[in-house]
Amino acid sequence: MPGSRFWWYRWSEAGKRYAVSLQTEDEATALIKKQEIVKDVAKRGSSAYGKQSGESIPANQLAHVVREYLAEAKSRDRKPMTHWTAKTISYELNRFAKESGIESLRDLQPDSMQLWLKSLKKTKSTETVRSYTRDLKAFRKYLIDQDLVRALYELSMPDAPPVGRKNWLEQSEVDRIIEAVKPEYPAKAKPATIERAKQSADDLRFILHCGFNAGLRRKEISEARVDWFDLNKGLLHVFINHSFTTKDKEGRTISIKKSFLEFLKTYLVGKTGYALAPDKVKGKGAYRFDPNRRVRSHFRACKVRCTWHDMRRSFASNLVSKGESIYIVAKWLGDGVAVVERSYGHVAPAAGNIDR
Repeated sequence: MPGSRFWWYRWSEAGKRYAVSLQTEDEATALIKKQEIVKDVAKRGSSAYGKQSGESIPANQLAHVVREYLAEAKSRDRKPMTHWTAKTISYELNRFAKESGIESLRDLQPDSMQLWLKSLKKTKSTETVRSYTRDLKAFRKYLIDQDLVRALYELSMPDAPPVGRKNWLEQSEVDRIIEAVKPEYPAKAKPATIERAKQSADDLRFILHCGFNAGLRRKEISEARVDWFDLNKGLLHVFINHSFTTKDKEGRTISIKKSFLEFLKTYLVGKTGYALAPDKVKGKGAYRFDPNRRVRSHFRACKVRCTWHDMRRSFASNLVSKGESIYIVAKWLGDGVAVVERSYGHVAPAAGNIDR
């Protein structure tokens, strides 16, 4: 396939054309893979290759290159790209190609990327443009390293916008929000309806405690399992397994706050498996269970501006502002010390005394 560093096998049948990437640069290996495909086509027919891996056939040459770039990024040994990151970057790169009128590598001019990023500044925030610039810089490097293009102008990263106070809620406000959770049901509701409403309210309290009082990420809350919680020792162990991994791909242990611990002693009774919606199976979405609408509705009812990450930010800010070690908070968050110091160091109480 022109513009691809891999060998491709192409054939026609019943007026339809098929193309399969052999995913290798070695000709001998490519010939072996071709024979395997020929045998498979004889058994299953060419229609089995109408789509690859459940994905539609790339529309043009550049789309082929984007797919190969992302496939390589996901399979690399060091820090492989996640499926969801690849999906986002695929959207960005294909959007760049579509809006710039680029279908082949020949259409890619030295200033194509620069001009497109410049056009984004009229409608997108600085952070969004910075994100697109970062991803295009990586794709540009790939194209040059693979000798797929002769020249592309260097991309400069826009200056970051001024950093204001990031939103977080003080502990007294956090306690008020959790206390405000009440079961909702009609006056003449049946016992089964009342029971479901109580369970829904308890689930919401669990979510708020996990975010505000344990600093869990949104996906971690969805994947939290009963065996993560050691109620005897007051510890929360975030484990990774074959179906779930944390952002930093490492587990961690968090001390459980007293208010959260008392709630868990009742909430987890008789439960096994997932703490939230144990019968829910993960589908195509990013989260196995996503109560986003319920959480946002409660924040609006409490008249507070808060997001999922603001809960985690509140957990860290409240601890650091009361003098807890940034090193300890970093361990509980699963972040690097430098990241926590940069993000939350400004709320730490002053410790220096020049006249000491």
